[in-house]
Amino acid sequence: MMGVIETDKWLENYFNQPWELSRLVKPEVRDPEDFYEYLTKFGMYKPSRNAFYILNKLKEEKVWEKINNIYLNYRKKWKGPAVDIYIFPIQQQTSLFRRRNNGRSGLAFHNKLLLFISEGLNEKELEALFVHEYHHAARLSMIKKKESDYTLLDSILFEGFAELAVLNSCGKAYLAPWTKLYTKERLRNDFKRRYEPNFYLTRKDREHDDLLFGRRGVPFMLGYAVGYEIAKGYVRRNKITIHDTFAIQSEKVLSTNEFLEPSS
Repeated sequence: MMGVIETDKWLENYFNQPWELSRLVKPEVRDPEDFYEYLTKFGMYKPSRNAFYILNKLKEEKVWEKINNIYLNYRKKWKGPAVDIYIFPIQQQTSLFRRRNNGRSGLAFHNKLLLFISEGLNEKELEALFVHEYHHAARLSMIKKKESDYTLLDSILFEGFAELAVLNSCGKAYLAPWTKLYTKERLRNDFKRRYEPNFYLTRKDREHDDLLFGRRGVPFMLGYAVGYEIAKGYVRRNKITIHDTFAIQSEKVLSTNEFLEPSS
């Protein structure tokens, strides 16, 4: 069954040594301090008075219990994978991911989710975060591929299908801000100019993250937004379900997508 881990209790002992929390999350990593630094890029807190305040508010708001209930619901609804779920305060100063998801961010592996959360989120906002990250875990568990072999095309479609699941499960009001930043015409042009020639890039290529997150001259979260439009177009045209998006191959999506065609 797995489910929410009692990281609230871990934090009582290791709040000021977050690399020890990293060791508990992923004991197989050789250097937990390096892994912790990696997690901070996705919103993991850094010890501070403000982070401690957020932790206490999350406890008061029973966030661990709420997330576990959401997990049990979606595990049954989606017949999804069993995962461990680790909840930590979000780093308020991480502007990229704070802006991306309005005080909520996360990181998914095939068998675990890490959720970085600010205080004051309602249950629908928590659900939207969970749905996005749990869709990643479900897709990772179905697509058997080495981590080093994932391409930029894979990455943007992971994000696109996950946010489409948020739209279908929680409604338009709970979509991430990056879904509304660019017009469809702008995204189509950037797809042809920036993305199509670079879909073969893998995660070891620096340009992969530049194009995915929007760095070094690439507009903010542009790769996510392109992936979302491709995912929407594919699902609309082929009338498939969220369950179908767990296993569909990226190349198949690209070959039959209406998003690639200009409006008439």
